[in-house]
Amino acid sequence: MIIKDYFNKYSSKLDSLDLELIIAHALKKSREFILAHPEYNLNKKQEERIKKYVKRRLKHEPIAYILGQKEFYGLDFKVNKHVLIPRPETEHLVEEVLKISPKNSTIIDLGTGSGNIIISLAKNLKTRNKFIGIDISKKALCVAEYNAKKNKVDKKIKFIQSDLLNYFFTKSQKLKANKLIIVANLPYLSEIIYSKTSPDVKNFEPKSALLSGIDGLNHYEKLFRQIKKLEAKSYPPAGEAGKLKAILEISPEQKQKISKLIKKYFPKAKVEFQKDLAGKWRVASFEI
Repeated sequence: MIIKDYFNKYSSKLDSLDLELIIAHALKKSREFILAHPEYNLNKKQEERIKKYVKRRLKHEPIAYILGQKEFYGLDFKVNKHVLIPRPETEHLVEEVLKISPKNSTIIDLGTGSGNIIISLAKNLKTRNKFIGIDISKKALCVAEYNAKKNKVDKKIKFIQSDLLNYFFTKSQKLKANKLIIVANLPYLSEIIYSKTSPDVKNFEPKSALLSGIDGLNHYEKLFRQIKKLEAKSYPPAGEAGKLKAILEISPEQKQKISKLIKKYFPKAKVEFQKDLAGKWRVASFEI
């Protein structure tokens, strides 16, 4: 068979871009090659790979998992079933940190997953900073560490297995920083929204990286309690404001609820929100 035969066979069942990527992946060629050579003859192994990948996609497995990679902020990241697939809207978290252009700061990425956020920051920030990626999942951290090496920033980032900031409450691991920036894309889907997600998401992406209680705010409230504990015990010093900044990805409908939640724990904090390219509230940030 030739490439064109597969387009004729599956074009009514699969998105054309997905089909192009699947064939390119099976042939270990570029997408441009596939489009430019529809008469290319396939061998049996190539045909078997195409059929296997098509079968997986027809079962709604995300194309990123089939290809084993996803682009984020101009970089390539390995992804698998242990990590959430990086979304374009999450690039806004990276943008917000880059706007600050921090110097001599400790930047902590909570729920690092594939490491896409902290690796993008380490790659693009040329100022002297300390980079830390934290995840509760050891398997996710293995993916993040691989991606750090792949993008040549592994020597700049320390990856830690921890339930959010718990690691820093041990006696031997006290957090020391002149300025702390917490970047977090934690699970934030409510039970209702999660129940309505597509099969691509619900049946394949890790539930623990998506769902966060009835209203989707369980993880963020837990984080705020930890920050409050951090503030009270050791950081920042009394009377010094503006030492800690948190930048969070949220679900658009959570704007009012998360604003109230932040004010509950940090009454003096100034809360700001930014919209994504679709015009939806996507980023919440505050400073204490």
